[in-house]
Amino acid sequence: MSKKNNLLLSSIMCSLILGMSAAPVSAETIETFNLDEMIVESSRNHKTPLPGGFNNDSSRVGLLGETEVIKAPFTVQSITEDTVSKMAMPNQDLDTVLSNVPAIRTGTSPIKTDFSIRGIATNASSYLVNNIPGFFIMATGPITNTVGSIDAMIGPAATLNGSTPSFQAGGISGATPGAIYLNTKRAGENDFIKYTQTFGGHGDYGEYLDISQRFGKDRNIGVRIYGQYDDGGLAISGAGQRKKNLFANISYEGETTKTNVFGGYYDQKLMGTERRFALDSSATKFPDAPDNKMSFDDPNVMHQDSNGYMLTLNHQKKLSENVNWFVNAGMNQTIVRRFIYNSEFTIDENGNVMGAGAYPWSDYIDLQNQYLQTGLKGDFMTGMAKHNVAVSVDRSHRKYYKTGKNRDDLGTTGNIYTGLHFKPGIYEADEATSLQKRLNQEETIVSLNFMDKIEIGKFTLVGAVSRRHGDYLPGYGPKSGKEGPNYKKELKDSNWAPTYGLSYAPTEKLSFYAAQSTARNRGSFVDDSKALNNNDYLDATKLKNTEFGIKAKPNENLSMSIAYFDMTQPNTLNTYSTTEPTKYWVSNNGKNRFKGVDFSIDAKLADKWNTFGGFEWLNAKQEVTSDKRFEGLPTHGSVKWSGVWGLEYKPDEDTSFTSRLSYTGEGKFVHSKTARVLDIPSHVTLDLFASHKTKINSVPVKFTAACYNVTNDSHWIAQTGQPNKFMLNNPRSFMLSAEFEF
Repeated sequence: MSKKNNLLLSSIMCSLILGMSAAPVSAETIETFNLDEMIVESSRNHKTPLPGGFNNDSSRVGLLGETEVIKAPFTVQSITEDTVSKMAMPNQDLDTVLSNVPAIRTGTSPIKTDFSIRGIATNASSYLVNNIPGFFIMATGPITNTVGSIDAMIGPAATLNGSTPSFQAGGISGATPGAIYLNTKRAGENDFIKYTQTFGGHGDYGEYLDISQRFGKDRNIGVRIYGQYDDGGLAISGAGQRKKNLFANISYEGETTKTNVFGGYYDQKLMGTERRFALDSSATKFPDAPDNKMSFDDPNVMHQDSNGYMLTLNHQKKLSENVNWFVNAGMNQTIVRRFIYNSEFTIDENGNVMGAGAYPWSDYIDLQNQYLQTGLKGDFMTGMAKHNVAVSVDRSHRKYYKTGKNRDDLGTTGNIYTGLHFKPGIYEADEATSLQKRLNQEETIVSLNFMDKIEIGKFTLVGAVSRRHGDYLPGYGPKSGKEGPNYKKELKDSNWAPTYGLSYAPTEKLSFYAAQSTARNRGSFVDDSKALNNNDYLDATKLKNTEFGIKAKPNENLSMSIAYFDMTQPNTLNTYSTTEPTKYWVSNNGKNRFKGVDFSIDAKLADKWNTFGGFEWLNAKQEVTSDKRFEGLPTHGSVKWSGVWGLEYKPDEDTSFTSRLSYTGEGKFVHSKTARVLDIPSHVTLDLFASHKTKINSVPVKFTAACYNVTNDSHWIAQTGQPNKFMLNNPRSFMLSAEFEF
């Protein structure tokens, strides 16, 4: 094990030992595992933080609603709103917070939203906004200043919200290994008007408005309005951004009714943010990372512009003492016009640009999404067993338009260490604003969902099943005027997606659990002239997910959990004919296997000292592949060890200093043509955060500062599950903010 690895694990173990010694275990009456009465969270129902205050002791677990973390038979982590505001400054992305979750690895180009969960690639399409899926794709992500707390559901728990839209993962990659619930900011008990100014160390300025007010006889109507205007440079040389948005959240709480409405509009632009690379097949070693301050496109012309709106509705009506009716609904539209590289551009081991992918691409995307879920939730007794049952039906409809145009005559040349050379014609080649939309895919998914949580003494059994019906209509391909594969061929599938979880809690401070789920994704046509089953339909792929774990909260100063997981991911498999060696049968019987251990901890070490963190050990292998050379090799971009450790010092209630150390072990780069395995060096990243509350002329002011990548280390980031791809990390960046409350 490397010195960096030992350093991180030693730090975590020190935190564990100190936390366990901070206070004695207390004996209390064992509580039963009860679900919240309402699925829609009350805007005034604040969660209780775990020791240290970085995570909450309860989390949304799909249709189960708000559930105590220690009693949920799955891996869940709820990040507090305070942590989000501290670590994801308003003009930063949410991956600066998601990296707190040991099972999640982040790191991608600013124009992408890729991350991984337990070694399986996913992107922002795994986010749900107020329980509504489908708002984001790889090219567009959440609006940071709208987000309050974040609930991360990992592994088998990811299937508990109802149907899983197929666009949450690649077409042949199985369903997503997790779901990230974003809970928007809502009006609290206190009214306020806040104005915030931010400054980034590279000429980035931001202004933010946040208004929270309550109305009504019992102050049961809450209104919160927030907006952003941010413009300026990024730490990457020449790169910049411009973000504008305005959103509102309106909530109502009556004796029998709870309603929440969220909506708004956003417009943002990124310039000069390309960081994506691929490695030429001639490479026998991994190249050194270049200076991470360098820009690898021309920020004067290459850009990504996106704008759109979001709207969500959550409504709950109490029909009787034991039955509630609920509705979750939402819609959005996102338009993206961009002029970027066609793909990752290829370099050799000396950093020379090889031409592949290094030419510009005008691109136009229009994503339209509508979602409706309605159902009943109730509780009843059968003998000694208490049931909490939820039955729902949901419908997700998405249209995805995409048009693109290559300019392969304008390929970029040069070297990543000494500089790139752009052809003059690139400055007139941007056609993103003139491209017309063409249907790329239309998808309708309807599912019937049933869930029952049964409590019998110290045992809790969760059983859920979703009957999913998918209807997919491929349209034109991304190139303007050309039909894509399988044009006008309609796909249909129907399948079951079961989830089971069993928890045993001998005391209210300790639980043992096991869980399993089978998540489904869309089927596909075989469109390959060499395939013996060309034009056949392949059934929906599935991701099998098994987990065993222990959760403990021995005292008020310590909470921890450890989980073992085993996931099987399908892949496309070509089985060659013995009579026709050049032809093969295509199936989804290829297999990747992901086994590992997650550990997490939250602790109050001593008066004024808090900590959080954890690690993941991952054994990711390609088990069944078309090319037998790959069998037994690591999955693309997999990392054996990774971890995060945070330490906070609070000299008083108004001041905090926080450090976060993130470790990513040696990554495995597997070349998709040669099956050559190269090592991507490990790296450690240090981030620092500070906040202080004071008053200026009787006006409350909160100062916040952040420094990401303090040591300004330049390193490559392995891209999990994506053949040949890797990223250059972002350089050191500073952020200061002053929040004035009126």
